[in-house]
Amino acid sequence: MSEDQAHLSFFLQQKSRLHRLAYKMTESASDAEDVLNDVYISFSRQSFDQIRDPERYLVRSVVHACFAILEKRKNVVYPGINLPEPMAYERFPDLQKNDISYALLVLLQKLNAVERAVFLLRESFDYDYDEVASLVGISEANCRQQLHRAKEKLKTGKVKYSPTTLEKEEMTRAFIMACLNGDVKQLETYLSKEITLFMDGGGKASTATKPISGLDNVMLYLTRGAFKFGKDFSYRIKEVNTETGVLFENILTADLDTILIPVFDQNGQITQLFGIRNPDKLKYLT
Repeated sequence: MSEDQAHLSFFLQQKSRLHRLAYKMTESASDAEDVLNDVYISFSRQSFDQIRDPERYLVRSVVHACFAILEKRKNVVYPGINLPEPMAYERFPDLQKNDISYALLVLLQKLNAVERAVFLLRESFDYDYDEVASLVGISEANCRQQLHRAKEKLKTGKVKYSPTTLEKEEMTRAFIMACLNGDVKQLETYLSKEITLFMDGGGKASTATKPISGLDNVMLYLTRGAFKFGKDFSYRIKEVNTETGVLFENILTADLDTILIPVFDQNGQITQLFGIRNPDKLKYLT
C-alpha cells in the first residue's frame, strides 16, 4: 500500500466519527465538511509511519480546527436567534441516524468551546479523562472541572422524554393540520403551556428575532400565518437530526422556505418549536 493509500484508507475508517464530532462542535454541516477537508489535507502531508497515533492525531486536529471556527464566530453579530444548521441523513450517509438529535445541538449552545469538546469527547466518544485532556490541551483536573460545568449547564434543558418516530409523525401531522385549518381549540391541545418558539431568519427572511414564550403568544404567532400557511405552500414531514421536521416549500418555485422542528414533552405536547427560515441553513435538507 502506498503512502497516499494508507492516509486515505485510515481517514475513511475514521471519517464518520470525525464528521459527527465536527458537526456537533460547529453545529454546521458546511463547516464540518470544511474541517474534515482541511484536516485530511494536513494529515496526508505527514509521513504516515511517523504519526505515533493517527486516530488521536485526527481527533485532536478536528477539535482544534473547530476551536478556530468558534473563535472567529465571536466577532460576528448574528441577526436574531442563531439555531444549529439542520440536515437530512441521506445527504450524509456516514453519520449515524441515532446520534445527533436537534434538541441536543440546541442544548450544546449553552457550552463554550472547551466545555463542548470535553463533553463530546467524554460522553459521546467515551475517551478517558487523561485522553480528553490531552486532545483538548488542558490538564486532567481542568478537564474534570469543564465536564462538571458542562453537565450542570445542560441539566436544566435536558429533554426527558422522546416519543417514537411514528408517534412524533402522527402528533406533528395533527399539529400542522390544526395550524392550516386555523383550528385554535385543536391547536391548543398540541401545545404545552410552557412552549417556547425559536425562529431563525438570519437577517435574510422575515421572522421573530426573539424567542416567543407562552401558549397564548405562540398560538397568536402561528394563527396569524407567520409561516405563510396557504395555497402557495406545500408541506412534507421528514426526519431531520433524529427529530420529525416539517418542510414548507413554495409551490411555484419549489424552493424550501421554512422548516419547523417540534420537541415533545412527556404529555405528548410541543414544549419547544424550532423554525429555520435562513436560506443558508436549509441547503442540506433536500
